[in-house]
Amino acid sequence: MLDASAVLFFWLPLGVIFYHWVLYPLTLWLFAKLRPRRTVRQDRDKPFSVSIIIAAFNEEKLIAGKLANCLDLDYPPDRMEVLVGSDASSDATDAIVQSCSDSRVRLIRYEPQSGKTVVQNRLLSEARGDLMLCTDVDSLLTKPSLRLMADRFLDPKVAVVNPRYTRVNRDGSAAEGFYDRWEARVKELEGRLGAMVGCNAYANMVRREFADPIPDDTNLDDFVLGIRPFRRGYDVVTEPRALVVTQTETEKLEFRRKARINRGNLQALLRFADLLLPKHGIKAWVYFSHKVLRMLIPFLLLSLLVSSAVKVAHPFFRVLLVPQLVALATTPLLLLAKGRWRRLLVPQYYYFMNIALLVGCWQFLTTKEKYWTKTPRDGEACDARN
Repeated sequence: MLDASAVLFFWLPLGVIFYHWVLYPLTLWLFAKLRPRRTVRQDRDKPFSVSIIIAAFNEEKLIAGKLANCLDLDYPPDRMEVLVGSDASSDATDAIVQSCSDSRVRLIRYEPQSGKTVVQNRLLSEARGDLMLCTDVDSLLTKPSLRLMADRFLDPKVAVVNPRYTRVNRDGSAAEGFYDRWEARVKELEGRLGAMVGCNAYANMVRREFADPIPDDTNLDDFVLGIRPFRRGYDVVTEPRALVVTQTETEKLEFRRKARINRGNLQALLRFADLLLPKHGIKAWVYFSHKVLRMLIPFLLLSLLVSSAVKVAHPFFRVLLVPQLVALATTPLLLLAKGRWRRLLVPQYYYFMNIALLVGCWQFLTTKEKYWTKTPRDGEACDARN
């Protein structure tokens, strides 16, 4: 049970997985408790001006609701603009935006289709605000969120602010699972240390001087937007009182999204490998513990499975092999389960998520995606409650 192969291929991977999911968050919590809260605030005569950046491709079903949500946010009207970049949309997206009579809304059409990252870069160069809020069409902010996020920039050390996010089902019921809650809590704790890794994909606000163009071939633009100021020693934080609401996807689309995220994380690891150097201090530890280990976990799970199978003659490993095989074999049940039954399939979802990460790794090594893969949607956007 404690021979060299068992230690190397079973106990060590198990220890790393336990560290990532349990010890790392606990250590973050302890550091956040010990670190005094910084209260540095600049005096300003008037609020920051804010540019809301929306890259859109064939979003006729959701764009009207998105614009209404942006224009209803609790922020001085003369200090806000909404820029919609249409990536050669072929549906009614452009017409819907043009029909908006509010002078704060601007439509900029780009041809030929060039992808979300290119459109977002162009919009950032057109924006006039002190702060840039990049947000997805299908993600809606609660009314006070813009003001709460902008206020965090009174601290000159803050470069990027994320809202808390929640996901809802199509009927409006909460869809948050263990992973969503874990991720939100970890990011909040990292933010209290000024070391939050990357941004969420739904909405993120960045100071103008950090809104540099992102390389066109970037797979995960929101991550890069947050990691560059992080790399330069500035703070990337979460504003927990601000909330963005987005709708859940089908399991198939969720699988594709997880794979795409891991593909982007691997690309970012190669581009920002210097973040792991000791000179970055606590930020190097956070990046390694959160992002790098997350990418390794699928391989660690494989190691646990294979080592348990190899040592199946030993009663201890035989007992551990059975639940692994059962969870893996029943993972397809996620495609059928609904509501409360789906919430019971926690081990299955864990394997589902990590299989998606493995697929993302394979895609990173073998394919190149030129444009964004648009998620098919139906119905209206979710409702962001005040």
